[in-house]
Amino acid sequence: MPFSLSFPETKPDLRAGIYARHSTDKQETSTQDQIRRCQEFCLQKGYSVTEIYRDEAFSGSHIENRPGISALLVGALNDRFDLVVAEDLSRISRDQADTANFFKKMLFLGVPVETVSEGLINELHIGLKSTMNALYLKDLADKTHRGVIAAVLRGGVPGGKLYGYDLVHALDEFGEPIRGKRTINPEQAAIIREIFEYYAQGRKLKHICDDLNRRGVDSPKGGKWAPSSLVGSFVRQTGMLRQTLYNGTVTFNKMQYRKHPESARRVSIIRPESEWITVPIPELAIIDQDVFAEVQKALDMRSSKHLQRKLGPKVISEAEKREISIRRSKEWRRSQAITPKKTNAVFGGKLYCATHGHKITATYAKHYSCPVKGCQNRSLNYDQIIALVLEAISTLDQNTIRDHFDSEKMNKTRARHAQEIDRLKIELETLRTSVNKVIEALGPDARSQDIRAFFDDKSELIHRTKLDISRHQRELAETTVPKSLDRIIQKHTNLVARLRVWSRDPEAVVPLRRVIEKLTIHIFWDQVPKTWRTECKATFDFNALIASEK
Repeated sequence: MPFSLSFPETKPDLRAGIYARHSTDKQETSTQDQIRRCQEFCLQKGYSVTEIYRDEAFSGSHIENRPGISALLVGALNDRFDLVVAEDLSRISRDQADTANFFKKMLFLGVPVETVSEGLINELHIGLKSTMNALYLKDLADKTHRGVIAAVLRGGVPGGKLYGYDLVHALDEFGEPIRGKRTINPEQAAIIREIFEYYAQGRKLKHICDDLNRRGVDSPKGGKWAPSSLVGSFVRQTGMLRQTLYNGTVTFNKMQYRKHPESARRVSIIRPESEWITVPIPELAIIDQDVFAEVQKALDMRSSKHLQRKLGPKVISEAEKREISIRRSKEWRRSQAITPKKTNAVFGGKLYCATHGHKITATYAKHYSCPVKGCQNRSLNYDQIIALVLEAISTLDQNTIRDHFDSEKMNKTRARHAQEIDRLKIELETLRTSVNKVIEALGPDARSQDIRAFFDDKSELIHRTKLDISRHQRELAETTVPKSLDRIIQKHTNLVARLRVWSRDPEAVVPLRRVIEKLTIHIFWDQVPKTWRTECKATFDFNALIASEK
C-alpha cells in the first residue's frame, strides 16, 4: 500500500490562526466578513482563536511579498497556533504551485490547514481545488481582456489619463457607460503639436524639455519634462512621440503580463506586432498624418542607432567592429568636408587625374597640376577647372539618380537586405516563442542559476537580432529611390546656378562638396582641330545627396 503523508484529525481546544485576504480596495469589508465567518467556524469546532492574519488589496495570483502570509509563516515557526483556518483555499493562493508550496511547509511544521468551505485540507484538495483556482484566474484574465477589447471597438480608449485628452462620461445605445471616452484638451494639444514639430525639425529631446520647463509648462505627471517621457522605450514602442492616438488611431493589445516563475512578480512582455489591435478614431487626431509619419521615421532611426551604440559592442564580432570603424571613418571624412570653415573651391581635394589616378593639387596661385611630370593635366588654371566642374555637376538629373538605384548592384543589395529582414524577423519570433514556452514550462523547483543563464543567453540573441533588423532596414532605405527626386534636382540646380554667379559662394560650395564624391579630369586628342580636349566627369555620393533632403 503506498505511503502518504497527511495531517491528523483536528481536535477541540486547539489554538487557531485565522488568515483572510481580499484582492482590491473595493473589497474593504471582505476580510472582515471572512474573519467573522472563520471565528464562527472555530466556535462550532471548539477552537480558540489566538492569531489573526490578513492581507488587504493583494492578488491571489502569487504568495510572495504578502506581509500577512509572511507573518503567518513566522507564527507557525514560533508555535503561536496549532492549525490554520481560512474561508477557502483560494484565500491562501489561487496559484497551484504557491498553494502546494504553502501546504508542504505546513506539513513539515505539523500545522494542519482547514477551511470553512473544504474542511481539513489534504493532497486531494491541493491537486483538484488548486487546479480549479488556477483555471479561475486564467478565465478571469481572459474575460477582462475581452471586455477591454470590446470597449476599444466601441470607441473607448484603454488606460488612465492621457496627456492631450479629457475623460468624458457617456452611455452607449444600451445605456451602458462607455469606458475610456475622451475629448481633446486644446491647451495640451497645442503643446503636443509643438513637441512633434520640434522633433521633426531635428531638435534634441533635452532641448525640447528644457524649453518647456523654462516656460513653466507642466508635464503629464505635473513635474518637470524629461526626455524619457517623450521618447519612451524603443523595444516596447512607448512614449508620447509614439502615441498612435495623437494620429487618430488607438493601438491596443501590445503587451501581455505573466508571472515570473522565480520572483512571482508580474512581468510585461510585448506581443508580436501581428496581434496588436488598431482602431481608427479620427475625431481624436491631434497631429497631422505626414508629421506623425516623419517623427516615427526619425524615432526609429535615432532609437536604433542609440541601441546599437549601447548594445552593439557586447554582441558584435571583431570583423563587424572593423566594418563599423571603416564606415565611421568615411562618415567622419564626409563631415569634415561640410564644416563651416572657409572653403576655397568646390573641387578642392576632390580633383583627380584620369591618366595617372593621382590627386590634382594647387601648385601656385590659381594653378593646379598632376604630380606626374609630362602629364597633360599640368598647369591647369582655376577658371578652366571651374568651368569644367560646373559642366560636369550640371549633368545630374533624375535619370542619373534612378540609374544608380536601379543598377544591378543596387537591386542585389536591396534583395539581400529584404531577404535578411524576413529571415531575422522569423528568427526573432522563434526566439520570443522559445522564451515564452520556457516561462510557461518552468516550475517552482527550477534552479535559479540555470534560469538566469538561459534568459541571459536568449536576451543577448534577441538584442543582436533586433540590432541586425534595424541595420538592414536602415541600409535598405538608403538603397531605395527617394520620392522627392524633383525637389532634390531642383535644389542641386539652384546651387549650381549660384556657383555660376560666384564660384566661391560658401552657401553653395559647402552643400555641393557634401554630395560630390570625386571629380576626374580626362584629356582627349581631338583629330579634327588637332588639339587636346579636356573634360571633367563627376561621381556623386548619392546617399549624401538623399540625406541632404531629410
